[in-house]
Amino acid sequence: MQRISGFGKASGFIVFTANRHIGRYGVSAAATAVTRSLSKQRAFHTVSKGALHIGKRCFSASSLLSQSSINSNSDGAPERTCWRCQRKTSQSKLFCDNEKCAVIQPVGKNVNYFDVLMPGLPPTFAINVVDLRLNFLKHQQAVHPDSYSQREQIEHKLAEAQSSWINHAYSTLKDPLSRAQYLLKLSGNEIAEEDQITDPDLLMEIMETREEIEMAKTEQEMAAIKQRNDEKIADVTYGLKVAFGVRDIDRAKLLTNQLQYLRRVAQAIHAWEPGKRVVISH
Repeated sequence: MQRISGFGKASGFIVFTANRHIGRYGVSAAATAVTRSLSKQRAFHTVSKGALHIGKRCFSASSLLSQSSINSNSDGAPERTCWRCQRKTSQSKLFCDNEKCAVIQPVGKNVNYFDVLMPGLPPTFAINVVDLRLNFLKHQQAVHPDSYSQREQIEHKLAEAQSSWINHAYSTLKDPLSRAQYLLKLSGNEIAEEDQITDPDLLMEIMETREEIEMAKTEQEMAAIKQRNDEKIADVTYGLKVAFGVRDIDRAKLLTNQLQYLRRVAQAIHAWEPGKRVVISH
C-alpha cells in the first residue's frame, strides 16, 4: 500500500493513506491533497529524519536543496513548486508565497544575485549600495540558521543554504570588481583565471609601476603612488558604469581586466616595505 507519512510536532506521529488520490491522480496530486488537508487542520506535515515519504518516493533534504520543479508565470519570472504546500512560488522569494505556508524555500536555480538583493531591477553595474546593504541585512536576518535550530532538519539545512548564498551574493555585488566579473559571467563573457593581459601599453605600465614601488624609499613616495593608483581605479570604475550601461561588453571586459590589475597594484602598495621585491601578477 502506498502511503503519505510524516511527523507532526504538535499532534504526534500521523500517518495518512492516499491510495485513492495516488491511484487516480499520481503522487504529486496526492501530496497536494494531503497538504491541503493538513493546512485546514492548522498543521502542515513535517519531515521525519530529514525526509518526506510520499508513496515509494522519498524527498530528502539534499533533493529539496537541488529542487528543479520550475515554471514561469505570466510575466516570464521563474517559479517553482513549494516543497511543502505544492503551491507555485517565485524563485526569487526566500519563503513560500502562500501565507498559510510561508516555509523557507531552496535557493532558486534560475535566479541571479540581483533578483534577490536588488529586486525589480535588471542586472546592472550602477547599483545603490545602500539599498543593497539594507536588502542584505533584511534577508540575512530572515534566514539566519540560528533562527532555525529548533525547526525541522530540512528547514535548518535550507536556511544554511540560503544564508550562505546570500552572503556570497552580497560580497559579490558590493565590490565593483567582483560585480563586473559577475555581470560578464551572466552575459556569457566570463574572464577565465588563466586569461592574461595582452595589451602592450598596459603590460608596460605594469612593469613601470612595479619598478617604481620597488625603488620607493619613503612613505611619502608610496603615498603619491597610491594616490595615482586610486585615481586610476576611480576612472576605470566609472568607465565600467558607462560600458555596462550601454551594453558595450567588449569595453566592459577590457576595463574589468584593467581594474583587476589596478587592484593587484593596490595590494602591492599595501604590502610595501623598503627594499622588498614587488610581485604584480598579470
